[in-house]
Amino acid sequence: MAILGRRHLGICQVLICSLVACGGDASDTGGLEQMSAVEEQPEAGDGTEGRHESGYTTMNVKKGGTLRGVVNFSGAVPETRTIVVTDDMNACGGSVQIHDLEIASHGGLANAVVSLTDITSGAVLEAPTSPATLDQRGCRFTPHVVLAGVDQVVEILNSDPVAHNVHTVAFDNRSFNRTQPPSVEKIEVSFPIAEKVRARCDIHGWMSAWIVVVDHPYNAVTDSNGGFAIGNVPGGTYTLEIWHETLGATTQTVTVAADQVTDLSIELAQTSP
Repeated sequence: MAILGRRHLGICQVLICSLVACGGDASDTGGLEQMSAVEEQPEAGDGTEGRHESGYTTMNVKKGGTLRGVVNFSGAVPETRTIVVTDDMNACGGSVQIHDLEIASHGGLANAVVSLTDITSGAVLEAPTSPATLDQRGCRFTPHVVLAGVDQVVEILNSDPVAHNVHTVAFDNRSFNRTQPPSVEKIEVSFPIAEKVRARCDIHGWMSAWIVVVDHPYNAVTDSNGGFAIGNVPGGTYTLEIWHETLGATTQTVTVAADQVTDLSIELAQTSP
């Protein structure tokens, strides 16, 4: 179910407990999705390393470590809201259930973006073999949060038998607003600057999604159980940001050991507005 966060619940408190798993396989990410990092790149200092406009430098990462963990939510869960559908009921149904947070039975929080925000050098962001995809199906955007590299093609699809309107809201990139009837199979867009871009449908006001544009591979979106993994991280100490559209952003310092797995338990707790 998509998450439509229309209001902030206040600043969240984050508790992160890290454990370096001795002997752990740093390549074991449990099959969780993240932006892929190419392990074999030119060695830094040989004259062939790459530097992005953002200042991030690509290099060969030897014995990279892995950040692996779960983002949990504790506190009062916002009540589900029901929207009565009056148009396009054949595609959208008679009503839509809106959740500000998507929480698993054990408390895991889906659709949180986990990023190393101050990393200045590491693996190159691997060129994708296929475009990132944002579909409109059942009058909802799927997935709700999609990662896309800078200048990577994002295909926006319409799998519904009704027209939608794709309206992006960006600060550093150019926003666009296009109607997408069923006859338009896909709209292709790309974004040259890293930022979080909101997408919405002006025809069906409950529909929203996020395109998170990144310029390095050390980002991940939590799955339905709140799990995430970020691999091939150069050993060192970094600022880890956990962002959720409803809860906002929090940060924590984390240390990654070379060729080791650092397990994280992250708790986002609702505080009073």
